[in-house]
Amino acid sequence: MNRRNFLACWSLAMWPAVWLPSAWGRGALARTPSQTEGPFYPVVAIPFRESLIGDQAAVNGTPMWLSGRVLDMSGQPVTDCRVEIWQCDGAGIYHHPRQSGHEQVDRHFAGFGAALTDSQGHYRFHTLYPVPYTGRPPHIHVKIWQGGRELLTTQLYLQDQTGNEWWARNREALQIDPMPQSDGLAANFDFVV
Repeated sequence: MNRRNFLACWSLAMWPAVWLPSAWGRGALARTPSQTEGPFYPVVAIPFRESLIGDQAAVNGTPMWLSGRVLDMSGQPVTDCRVEIWQCDGAGIYHHPRQSGHEQVDRHFAGFGAALTDSQGHYRFHTLYPVPYTGRPPHIHVKIWQGGRELLTTQLYLQDQTGNEWWARNREALQIDPMPQSDGLAANFDFVV
């Protein structure tokens, strides 16, 4: 093989190595970090309900909208995903029988609910601005399913209030920053599964 043929073959062989990584790099999103489910995952079936707030005037806490999308790693919407959230009420009490003091849970706050993503991967909840409890930073638990397959279990934290728990890796990638809107506080978070 002469030098010209060798270089021609080498360039053809190397072309994918030069071109493909840059093509793969475009649009590739980082997967949302997973975190522990925690001890207070609901013991009953989580119903579909956008609003976890029963009586906004009587609920203990600050109402907040949480919305966003569920996307795959190429940025495409993931439709028909079940997005579940659960969190403590405004006094730091979960709707869970193992939570100490659960008898005093706020009856105006449901504590957990589920939404189905639409054709663009959108989900939306009316919930409470999370509060800290028993040494934990404010957070909202999230679990995402597609069919019977669990895609992600994680937690969302308030910006700059992620705590220092040794097991809560990648907290910085899981922050929300609720902002005032015309209908109250609103936070957005896109999950990549």
